[in-house]
Amino acid sequence: MTNQEKFNELKGLNLNESFVSLAIVKEYKRDRVSHYNIEYVEIEKELETRLRNILLSRINKAGSFEEYSFDCPEPEEDLVRTIPYESTDFYKIMESLVILNPEEDKVDSVEDLVKAKSYIIILSNNEGIQLAGFKAIPENWKLKKSKGLIPLLFENNTFKDLETDNVFSISNTVDFLFYKELLFILSKKAFEQGMNFRDGMIAKANSLYEETEELNLFVNIDILKNRVGNNQRYLRKLATIQNLGYYKDQSYLAKFKFVNESKNWGIEFDNGQIVITDETLDDVLTVLQNKRLYSELSEEDFDVESVKKLG
Repeated sequence: MTNQEKFNELKGLNLNESFVSLAIVKEYKRDRVSHYNIEYVEIEKELETRLRNILLSRINKAGSFEEYSFDCPEPEEDLVRTIPYESTDFYKIMESLVILNPEEDKVDSVEDLVKAKSYIIILSNNEGIQLAGFKAIPENWKLKKSKGLIPLLFENNTFKDLETDNVFSISNTVDFLFYKELLFILSKKAFEQGMNFRDGMIAKANSLYEETEELNLFVNIDILKNRVGNNQRYLRKLATIQNLGYYKDQSYLAKFKFVNESKNWGIEFDNGQIVITDETLDDVLTVLQNKRLYSELSEEDFDVESVKKLG
């Protein structure tokens, strides 16, 4: 099934009779690799309806989709971005989730809730999970007492003292939806944080350094390493460069050298190697991302933040 078919099917789902569940996700690191523990949380009927409506609202607002890339901008209100779930940590989360029993594998203490990193709203039927919505837990997940104020709950025309130690808040949206092995991303920033994409981008950067050193591509690669560090903007650039692979394409590199000279971009080459300087580093990265483009209409060159291939 294509992504378009999955998107169309998602838009047409009738989820009004689906069972609603809520699960929390706790994360721990082993050898710098994330692992996840999942537990269900009992919820009352009134909350089931509200949780279901959170997911239905996001589905209704989604009017179109585009594939996720490291350098894509945040999606607009009616746009979602797609990525196969097996290329993210959500694959590991789902592996743990599908083997759980909602009636047995449940949270049994407030401490478990406090330790949670995220939660999942789950809609299911007798055949299994139909749809899931993931939300990274914000700092205000557990409500805190404000200094000098006593929290009160107005119920049955009476104020009651609200014990905030056990009060938690849930957002009216989610970061992404899971449907048939595909993630539909609503917030790129939250998705990347929740799925530990910074760690993945650092790994890609280190892999790219090794490859380019083997290819003898750069002079002064230390300038590149020092500039990038853990800077997410530069890590995105390197991840995009590695995914595209133009740095391994000798034909592309030859054209790079020729156009650079003909248009006086100022990037230096030394015996076929690209010379990195503090002044030209950004230009080099832009070209290797194929983001220095020429407009046939205005006959001007542009550096662009995001590209979308036509056809």
